[in-house]
Parts: sequence; C-alpha cells; structure tokens
Amino acid sequence: MVEKSILFILNETPKKEYDKRLESLLKGQINKDVIVLGSSKGAGNILAEQLQSNTGFSSFNLSYQGSNVNFHEFILETLLKYNKTPKYIILNIDDENQFVKTKTLNFRDDILFPLTKYNYINEELITQRKASSLSRFLLLSRYNSYHSIFRKVFENKINPIDSFGSMGIINSKSSAHKFEVKKEDYNQEAEDVNLIESFKSIQDICDLNDIELLLVFSPRLRCFNLSFYNRFIKMVKREKNVIVYDTLNMVYKNPLYYRDPSHLLKNGAKIFTSEISEFINSNK
Repeated sequence: MVEKSILFILNETPKKEYDKRLESLLKGQINKDVIVLGSSKGAGNILAEQLQSNTGFSSFNLSYQGSNVNFHEFILETLLKYNKTPKYIILNIDDENQFVKTKTLNFRDDILFPLTKYNYINEELITQRKASSLSRFLLLSRYNSYHSIFRKVFENKINPIDSFGSMGIINSKSSAHKFEVKKEDYNQEAEDVNLIESFKSIQDICDLNDIELLLVFSPRLRCFNLSFYNRFIKMVKREKNVIVYDTLNMVYKNPLYYRDPSHLLKNGAKIFTSEISEFINSNK
C-alpha cells in the first residue's frame, strides 16, 4: 500500500514543475536542428526563437540557470538518447568560471529530483550519489523533499521560459554598474579535472554524432578575458567554431542592455543572438 501511494506521488509531482523541458527530453519531444546549452547566460542571452527565425533552422534552448559543464554534458547525452540528433549544438562558455568549481555553477540535481519516476533519472542520481541503489527496487527510496502533490506551481516572472526554451530577461531594471576596463589574469591551477573532462566529452560526442559544435562567449560589462581565452582555445578542437561577441560594439559597454555585469536584458540578447545567427548563416 505504501509503495502504491508513493507511485501516485511520483507520477503527480512532475505536473507541478514549472520547467518541463527535461521531461520533454525524456519523452522525445525536443527534435530540433539547433540546441542551445549553457547556464543562465545561455538561457537569457541566446534567444532560440530568434535563431530559428534568422537561420531557418528549428531551435530550442536547453540552458539551465546555475548549471555547470557536467550538467551540460548530461543534458546533451539525454537529448541524443531520446531525441533526433541536431545539426548544431551551441554551448555558451562561462568565461573564467567554466572549468573552476564555484558556488553559483553546479550539477543541477534539483532539476532531476522531481522526475525520479523515470528509471533513467533515478540511475543518474545514483551515479551522482544523490540516491540510494535501493531505489532501483523500492519506490519509497525514490521519494524526496521535492515530491509533493500539494505545492503550488512556481512561476518565473522575471525571465519566464518561452515556448522555445529561452529565458530572456524582460522584467528587470538595467544594471547600475559601469563598464570595467580592468584586465583579469586566469588562474589555471584552480581548474577542476572533472569539468575539463566533461568539456572534452561534449566535443567528442558532437564529433561522433556529426554535430557542429559552436562555442560561444557572451558579452559582459567588462573587458573580454583574454587570459582565459588563451587557455580555453588550447582545449578546443576547432578554433573556427569559437564565437566571441563583437567586443568593439559600443552597445555591449552600455549598462542599459544588462541586468547585471554578466547577464543581458532581452534588448541586448536580441543583438547578441543576431551575431550567432549571422555566423551560422555564413557557414551553412
């Protein structure tokens, strides 16, 4: 009786989720030509609807706020397991935080926890040591604090998820910061091996599946970090597929186009997305 009641809760919980993109992946519903991966910069700075309109390629954004490259690798693997292979993967790079452990970028276990009714998700949580191996046999072991049929559905009003998966920031004041001209030195010794391995794996997966991988640097309200770029480019298989925003465009030095020093408002995202679209169109 307990197991049957837990099964009911496991099945009902996903219905309460605001972000249903991962479940759509598991159901094989994200079959697009262009997929965007990344953290909050990828989610808000790259508009999939505009990419589709500008390039003619069907597009969808699978970027998750606060996610690291380990999570991006997981999303890519899930995409290819249950959905058709895209023509392009656009991976937004988190500059000097890409290969360094930070409090703001993590493997988003919380995205997986409400979906433990799926064996695939449960196995990943076991791999991440966030679930017991007993959960393979006992539904009760799949129950967690995210399971509740009584909680209200969360709604994001600052940067809502649109029908193309993007989260353009539309309800926020512009940044109060000014453009910083200070140059930064990248500390390679702080890198985490697991993050680097996931980045290499993403490149290998794309090669194996004949996917064009575009590595994108979003604008920030500061000088471009050339120190990190010089390190980054050594780990890239195809330097021609690295897209750096137009550092000479004065728009990217204007706080009116930013929510904060690292995230564009939707008006800035439209300009940046146009640059990516132009790159794709020129290399079809």
